[in-house]
Amino acid sequence: DVIADATMERATQLGGDFPMFIGRTLRAAVAAHVGRLGDARSDLSQAIAAAQRCGSRRLAEWPATIAGFVEVSSGDYQAALCALEPLLPMVELFPEASEIISSSFVPEAVQAMVGLGRLDDAEPLVEALERNGRRLDRAWTLAVGMRCRAMLQAAHGDVTGAMTSVELALAEHQRLAMPFERARAQLLSGQLQRRQRRRDAAGAALREA
Repeated sequence: DVIADATMERATQLGGDFPMFIGRTLRAAVAAHVGRLGDARSDLSQAIAAAQRCGSRRLAEWPATIAGFVEVSSGDYQAALCALEPLLPMVELFPEASEIISSSFVPEAVQAMVGLGRLDDAEPLVEALERNGRRLDRAWTLAVGMRCRAMLQAAHGDVTGAMTSVELALAEHQRLAMPFERARAQLLSGQLQRRQRRRDAAGAALREA
């Protein structure tokens, strides 16, 4: 939060759309992850406008991804997909690219699609994460790919298979210094265990998350 505020102060001093884009995007990312969703939305709208004034579609990808996360966090899956759909063609255009720098929007899109019942649309996105994660042995890609697979399996009614997938996701998180993302997998684990009526295990997973 301190770094984001300092970046925003420097952006204000420098002026211009690009510094303001960086400052507002960073501040929105922090606000989103600590639950200040209204603040995040405000900064994101201005960051996206600044990116558009710079004439760069690529700049707008970062705030669009954060906007998807904000709306997934609030449970508004339709709004999440509205934010993320401009990015979805990248999965087809670059089928071998599932690095975090270019695909961080994919898990948010999958969660939104699952929430809306668009399971067939989510499947190729999950397959791309799994395929490229295995091919390149990328811990992040495998971890979020397995979490997304678990969400899909649970939506299809295969809670046992979903538990196996989320356990694989948590195993990959042992290789990652990303506690927030690990907590999302733990949250899903707790929700799945609750569906299996394993209340003590569910409670432990949810408390840890």
